[in-house]
Amino acid sequence: MIKKDINKLNIIATYNLVYNASILVNNGLGYALTLDKLINSDDFSNFRFRPLMPKLETEINIIWKKYQIFSKPAELFLKELEKEVDTSN
Repeated sequence: MIKKDINKLNIIATYNLVYNASILVNNGLGYALTLDKLINSDDFSNFRFRPLMPKLETEINIIWKKYQIFSKPAELFLKELEKEVDTSN
């Protein structure tokens, strides 16, 4: 839980790849706010995920070019993602 007024937080950096933020955190440069399950936070990791209170949720959109040709790994990822989305509706 963040016990301060959000406008009084000392935000020193932003990131677009949680891996890059994890390097900063690992070197003691602060904390990273991120979505759950984007970085390893199991018992053998230096990181711990702590949910915010009150809970914050957001929608995520995945987009690509209309006639995009995907690599095999990207194609497999999208098929798995589609299965997950179909089962959660």
